[in-house]
Amino acid sequence: MLRMLKGWAKTYIWVAAIILSMFVLPPTVSAHAYVVQSTPSTNQTFQTAPVKVDVQFDESVQLGPQGLTVTDEDGHRVDNHNGHLVSTDPHEIECTLPSHLNKGVYTVHWQVLSSDGHMVEGTIPFGVQVDVKSMHLGATQSGYTPGPAMIVDRVCFYLSMCLVIGLSVFFRFLWPESAGQQYRGRRLAMLIVSWVGLVVSTGFSLPVQTAISWSVHGMAAFQAKYLLRTMNLTLFGDIWVIQMLLLIVFPPIIGALVGTGVRYRWWWMATPMLGIPVTKAFVGHAMVQSPPTVPIIADIIHLFAASVWLGGMVGVILLMSGGSRPRSGLEANDLAETVRKFSVVAGSCVLVLGGTGFYAALLNVPTWTALWSTSYGRSLAIKIALYLLMVLLAAVHWTRRKRIGIGSFRNLVASELLVGVLLLGVTSVLTNLPTAAIAPGPVHASQMSNKTRIGLDITPNRVGNNQFEVTIMDANGQPVTDIQQVTLSFSSASVSEGADDVRLKPLAPGKYGTSGLYLSGGGRWTVDVHVLTTQFTDLDEKFSITVGQ
Repeated sequence: MLRMLKGWAKTYIWVAAIILSMFVLPPTVSAHAYVVQSTPSTNQTFQTAPVKVDVQFDESVQLGPQGLTVTDEDGHRVDNHNGHLVSTDPHEIECTLPSHLNKGVYTVHWQVLSSDGHMVEGTIPFGVQVDVKSMHLGATQSGYTPGPAMIVDRVCFYLSMCLVIGLSVFFRFLWPESAGQQYRGRRLAMLIVSWVGLVVSTGFSLPVQTAISWSVHGMAAFQAKYLLRTMNLTLFGDIWVIQMLLLIVFPPIIGALVGTGVRYRWWWMATPMLGIPVTKAFVGHAMVQSPPTVPIIADIIHLFAASVWLGGMVGVILLMSGGSRPRSGLEANDLAETVRKFSVVAGSCVLVLGGTGFYAALLNVPTWTALWSTSYGRSLAIKIALYLLMVLLAAVHWTRRKRIGIGSFRNLVASELLVGVLLLGVTSVLTNLPTAAIAPGPVHASQMSNKTRIGLDITPNRVGNNQFEVTIMDANGQPVTDIQQVTLSFSSASVSEGADDVRLKPLAPGKYGTSGLYLSGGGRWTVDVHVLTTQFTDLDEKFSITVGQ
């Protein structure tokens, strides 16, 4: 068993090295929670100074160490030092200002912890009796990008989770009767090493998250005051405690799974293992969806299916580890039947993974542009490519399983497993990146209205200053010239006050445009294009867009 433990330790190091070397992602720094509305809004000008600052986010947040402050042009703090989380809405923070602010430019500084425990901070400029819009200052926002420590920790966690759950399912429900207690020592060692990996990676995730949440470095992340702050003030801390409690009861479950006795006697004991993917889903991207119930359920199913698939492949490899012929006590027919049953299970997992993965992509990648222009989108594209490669390898060894020897078949399964481990590496990066909704890219959309095609272009399509263009073409693709005026109006479910109607200027025959700070928050917006012809005919079209931060 000691030799087995050493072998698996080497495997962990080797896999981590491969995964770290395969990622060449640009160091884009972006956030996990983003502002959907603020008062003051970006570059807003007041004739009478506001008395309160209010910032709303797309998900629940906690105030960071720097909290919510307001400074003047010289960097002097001018707020009332009372920044706090709104008790009735965990998405919102606020503070008050003195009754009279002098004429000038001011900056709101905010720092919060997003639901996944990552620190996010930014600024929002506004003016009192000063035209701030003409200065084009714009809001800023920055957050956490996954580092090597986080990636290695997540890879070990996902790999260990897949082995514990997948092997448990395989040993309890698919291990052939004729094999009996064959490889019992190896099976026990596999589950113990996987459990240890899960304990270590889960335990280490707390100081890693503490370093991210409170911007501390080195051994400071292991100090009790910071660890307790993470455990008491973040959702991640609550989930971490639950995960550690679940892991405590794993050893007796493992003993029951590889022991003798009735096959289904102890099935109920394995239920704590299901708690690991359940808790993981509550600190992922699914948690910030509105409403989050269906995305969280889909994420749990996705994690469980991946675990059964990848962990089961390790079980198949172990069962075939006797060489070109089955070991004594294991009938060839039983081996073939076990492979057939696992193929059915694996095929079902593949379908589940494809369906839940596609659903998550629809939620988190709003445009095709975002798939290629964001770190999240590119990571997702790599994950899809590896998933398809695994499916191809599975199809190859399924069609050839009756025509090749056990050794060759085992090698095919091992190659599929290796791709699966690399896929876990991509997932480790993906789950720590902000979704592609934060940078969906420019809008290029068009719709038909009464035999007239109305096109809308918004560049760069993010909070702040944007360029808006509307093109109006007839059915033959020729510009419509009998236009009296073109206006845009903006509305958002998350931003209570959209910009006033904006009248566009003619740029060319059939083309109208303007620029300005009309998108004051991220998320889903509706842009209403209203065209009035010289014959006083109205053409109206609504465009649904996702605005980046």
